[in-house]
Amino acid sequence: MLLRFVWIAAGGVMGAVLLGILIMGGRVQQADSGAVLSVLQVFAQQVQATLPADFVIKEEKIYLCGDSEETARKTAASLGIKTARELQDAYNGSEYTTEIFKDQALVKQKVNDFCSYHRSFRHLGIHNNYLAVYQGPLGYQHKLLKVERSFPMSSLSAAFQVKLQQAMEYHRMTPETQAKLRYELEFANEEALNAILENLDEMQD
Repeated sequence: MLLRFVWIAAGGVMGAVLLGILIMGGRVQQADSGAVLSVLQVFAQQVQATLPADFVIKEEKIYLCGDSEETARKTAASLGIKTARELQDAYNGSEYTTEIFKDQALVKQKVNDFCSYHRSFRHLGIHNNYLAVYQGPLGYQHKLLKVERSFPMSSLSAAFQVKLQQAMEYHRMTPETQAKLRYELEFANEEALNAILENLDEMQD
């Protein structure tokens, strides 16, 4: 009889403990849910925050060469934008990134072109084992202009081949090597490039 009473008492204690755990777990879960809800509410308020009419929106273009250029300064009123959400929707293309600050926003647009300064640049490199001409400064092989079929790599001197290979890995070279490559393989315009191509044998010496 006494043993039975002990077992019943132990069962009651265990039940109370389990009930307490369930209650506390529910409170913790409820507290966590409340915290998450509060964060979402704050985020929603930020997105829907009203922008002042004179809120400045600066537009920049980011070119292939890495240079940037401010192209416009507008206000929220001039674009008919009233909230941060509307601002993000106005520049929702994959080429845009938007940074919103207290009194202004910076909208960056990546463009598939070189800046006005580097657009006329040309440099030599390699394409399919041939001498090739690329637009822009060294280190940016985004735009292949032409392949010099009359100059396969095998027809070039070993030293010149090494320079061309270094040009294709320009950003991995030391500053000293980069400076030498710019001096020999980078040109300010098409005319300077053609002058070198016409005397390529002398350039390889």
